[in-house]
This record gives sequence, C-alpha cells and structure tokens, in this order.
Amino acid sequence: MLLSSSTSAVHSTVTEVFTEAASTDVEAAGLAIAVALVACGTVLRTRDSRTNGTIFSALGYGFAVLVLAVAVHSNGALTGADAPVAQWFLDHRNSTLDHLAIAITTAGGPPETAALGILVAVVLIWRTKRYGPALVLLATVAAASILCSALKLIVGRERPPLSIQLMLETDPSFPSGHVTGSAALLLMIALIVSARRPTAVRVLFLGIALAITVVVACTRMYLGVHWLTDVCAGALIAAFMVTLGGYALHRLDTATTDESTLTRHVSQVAR
Repeated sequence: MLLSSSTSAVHSTVTEVFTEAASTDVEAAGLAIAVALVACGTVLRTRDSRTNGTIFSALGYGFAVLVLAVAVHSNGALTGADAPVAQWFLDHRNSTLDHLAIAITTAGGPPETAALGILVAVVLIWRTKRYGPALVLLATVAAASILCSALKLIVGRERPPLSIQLMLETDPSFPSGHVTGSAALLLMIALIVSARRPTAVRVLFLGIALAITVVVACTRMYLGVHWLTDVCAGALIAAFMVTLGGYALHRLDTATTDESTLTRHVSQVAR
C-alpha cells in the first residue's frame, strides 16, 4: 500500500512538472510567433507593402492577445510575474502617489476617454472639413473597447484582492479597459496629428502616446485593480485596432491626394 501511494505521488508530481513545462513552451512559442508576425509586418510596411504589412502586424498583435488570454484562463506561466509586480507597487505606495494615481486613472476612465474622443473628432471635422479621419478615430476606439469588454466576459478573470485595492473594482479584470481605451485614442491622435510629417515627428508623437499609456497602465497596477497581464493585454488590443485604424487613415489620405491631383489636372485641362 505504501509503495503504491509513493508511486502514485511520484507519478502525479512528474505529470504536473511536465504539464507545466509543456504549457510554458506553448506560451513561449505563441509569443514568439506573435513577435515574428509583427516584425514581418513592420518590414513589409518599410518596403511599401502597407496592406500586407498591416495584415501581418494585426495578426501578430491579435495572436499575442489570444496567447495571454489562454495563459490567464489556465493560470499559465505568463501570469507568473503578476503577483511580484503587484507586490512591488504595493511596497512603493505613499499618499502623494496615491492621489496622483487616482487623478490619472480617473482622467483615463472609459467615460472620459469617450468624451475626449468625441471632442477630438469634432475639432478634426472643424479644422479639416473632412469627416473620414474623425469617423476612423471614433470607430477604432469604439471597436477596441467593445473587443476589450467581450474578452472580459469570455475570460472572466477576478480582480486583485480587495485588500490591496485603493479603488473598488468588481467587474472582470482581464484585459484593462482603461489601458485599451486610452492607448487606442492616444495612438490614433498621434497618427492623425503626425500625418504627412517627417519620420522624426511621427516617432515623437507616437513616443508621447506610448509614454502616457505606460503611465496609465502603471496607475492601474499601483491602485491594485489590475494585474500586469491585464494591462499588457489592453495595450495589445489597442495596438491591434490602431494598426487597422492607421491603415484606414492611410487609404483615406491616399484617396484624398488622388482626388486633389485629379481636380488640379482637370482644372489645367479646362484652361
């Protein structure tokens, strides 16, 4: 009986170890594929193959979100850093940072993001007399938020413990809606504002948008309402939708340029 129990315990331990190792390998391979797809998309876009580049990049970001969702649902290896990161933020709290984090996270909330998006859209229409870019902006942010909400319901991850939350949050934790909405809006604004500008200017605006997104993500973890994988998934969802939104903006810009060229040509012929 003792030998049988020992054998059973050893078998269970070995099975658990190999299952965990296999899960880790699958998650690592999934992320590697996602990175390779995004890299291929970036290379293709630099070679003026924007359509193929957009497809590959979007697939890469989408696949990365899928990998994270599976890891979170199965408590996989990719969630291993969640608790240590949460503890690090918990250990570095103070009253000043508490108030600052609450102010930033409030400003980046879904209602505030929606209001800012509408305001930016109105200003765009007023300044450019064009509805296309404004509609693409709003559609991109809305689609990102809808996808985020759908994943929350599908994965159903619990929030961090109430004992570490500085703001009460009870809806599903994965992914972060704050990060998704803020990142999608900021990146789309950066793309629109920097359109037809030098590469250095585009990089600057995108860098600012990414920096603000990181700040919002950090405040969510600092307040104890999200795990690291939650905010990463939110950023990836935004990247997925902004990749598609950026392509739509490019097509609109190309169509506008072609129309202007055709108009000038017709005017010259008429003269």
